[in-house]
Amino acid sequence: MKFRTKLFYSFIALGLMSTLLALFIIYGEASRLIFEEIRSKILSLVINSEQIINPNDVKKFIESKGDENTSDYKHLIDELTEIRDINRRSDIYVEYIYLIKKYNDSNRYYFIMDLASEGRTVEAHFGDLYPSLIEAPEGTFTPFVTTHIYSDEWGTWLSGYAPIHDSEGNEVALLGIDVRTKEIYLELEKLLLYGLVAFAISIFVAVIFAYFLSKLVSSSLSALCDTVKRIGQGDFSTRSSLDTRDEFNELSLTINNMAKGLEERERLKVGFARYVSQYALEELLKLDQPITLEGERKKVTLLFSDIRHFTGMAEELPPEKVLKLLNEYFTEMIEVIFNYGGTLDKFIGDGMMVEFGAPLEDKFQELHAVLAAIHMQLHLDKLCDKWEKEGKRRLGMGIGIHTGLAVLGNIGSELRMEYTAIGDTVNVASRLERYTKKIEKRIIVSKSVYEKVKDYFVFEDLKEIEIPGRKGIIQAYSIDPYAQKNLHQLELIHEQHNTIREDHE
Repeated sequence: MKFRTKLFYSFIALGLMSTLLALFIIYGEASRLIFEEIRSKILSLVINSEQIINPNDVKKFIESKGDENTSDYKHLIDELTEIRDINRRSDIYVEYIYLIKKYNDSNRYYFIMDLASEGRTVEAHFGDLYPSLIEAPEGTFTPFVTTHIYSDEWGTWLSGYAPIHDSEGNEVALLGIDVRTKEIYLELEKLLLYGLVAFAISIFVAVIFAYFLSKLVSSSLSALCDTVKRIGQGDFSTRSSLDTRDEFNELSLTINNMAKGLEERERLKVGFARYVSQYALEELLKLDQPITLEGERKKVTLLFSDIRHFTGMAEELPPEKVLKLLNEYFTEMIEVIFNYGGTLDKFIGDGMMVEFGAPLEDKFQELHAVLAAIHMQLHLDKLCDKWEKEGKRRLGMGIGIHTGLAVLGNIGSELRMEYTAIGDTVNVASRLERYTKKIEKRIIVSKSVYEKVKDYFVFEDLKEIEIPGRKGIIQAYSIDPYAQKNLHQLELIHEQHNTIREDHE
């Protein structure tokens, strides 16, 4: 089934369901209002009718034990007849009207007088049991109307009741009026008929609307679908020419931007697909021309990091937990590195080799490298606080940073390549990281790095040191991350870094 057909039927179904729901709600609310309106009329009726009944006539008739030959009986008949006849209207029809009284030792009532009871199968006389239970409101008996339509052997009714009091305020009897429900159902049937007519009209309109809207939507979608198909076939130069003023136009522009992006990424695929630096990828995508990653000699700042005592911890924990811990650690560290423009060269076990200033130029590479190192240590401390709460022990990390000339380019074969840096600069940075473990320092930088950033950080001069695996001595300096925080240097440097980077871009 085509999308246009599905859309057409969906619109029809939506129109059908929404119209039915609206009719259901409207019919229910209107029925309730009609019912409440009729109850209100009945309540007014019994209140007004109660004023017509003479309490003295009722008392005398009760005292006569229902003697129908007395003048009191005739007066009551005339009063009840008057009430009944003037309230047999088109909107409300009084079928039965009667007087009842409550038994002294029971909640049941008995008849005092029953007018127009010829329709009943058994004629009610004085003293006969009133067949229905009256659920009067709690407290003082006041005029009220039954809350629901009820049925008995004579039909379905709504009944209203009002107490009749003598001059001293004593209740002498209860006036009851039964109103037939035929008029209520007639009103509801009329309302239902109007609803069905409105439903038929709305469905007719919905069919016409669904036809034209599905046609409009499907035509735009068809054009976009053709464009996407051509892009999927590798034709990244194709563009959508849809010109509308709705969301499809926004989608068309988005597809065109996507095609442009795929075209740009296609240029980078051959030369950069094997490399992992997200930062470098984002920067290279901004270039108008493709580049080739060939070997070159350039200044670069190397950062090596390594977790201390990780081997011992790895021996104590299951491999799954070690892997989970490493992934959590690397996630935090890589986010910091990329935030300062570093390129992740490789993972070395639990350590990392990071380059600043490659493959793209960064004239603030030393500053960025030191900032990254400080924040890596701060993030690790936060991770350790979290791990301690989970019952794990804290970890330490050593970082070595050195800047100088190195050769950067492809190493490997046609089957597997790696973009990396080689040279003495790399070796010095790696040895400085190892030296942090020996003298228990968190960050050590070489003099070449120190000279570039000495105005921004607080350093400890380590003098001339001999590093393992390399001949000669080297001037080195250590950095305490929290010493920078105490001097409020980190905040100032970070703000300066953001300004510099925005100007650079």
